[in-house]
Amino acid sequence: MATDTTDTTLTGRAFDEFLEGQLADASFRAGFERKLAKVKSIAEVLQIIEAVRERENIPKAELARRMKRKPEAISRLLRGEGANPTLDTLIDLVDAIGLELDIRIRRQPAKRNGTYSPLKVHSTV
Repeated sequence: MATDTTDTTLTGRAFDEFLEGQLADASFRAGFERKLAKVKSIAEVLQIIEAVRERENIPKAELARRMKRKPEAISRLLRGEGANPTLDTLIDLVDAIGLELDIRIRRQPAKRNGTYSPLKVHSTV
């Protein structure tokens, strides 16, 4: 995995080199790519929800009130800061905006390619 270090600090370059070494191990790489795919998919879900919230002009404070949560927690969640929301939180979030979350469970493809993710995000909003 080639890394672009043109705009990183010395620490960033050191981490990139460390990660590059770790990714040489096929088992580590598979686990890393699986985790990365999950993180990206969760971020995509939150970005879709945030885009709808903005389009509907629903203030984050109002969303927090509807969810009975603290405004700063909703703000952090929608900014994606370390976001790994529970299914319960996602359901509350989409419900508060007037959306529904549709989850399908099916068998994994027999042959996985390098872009496989256990979570697929599809949006119709």
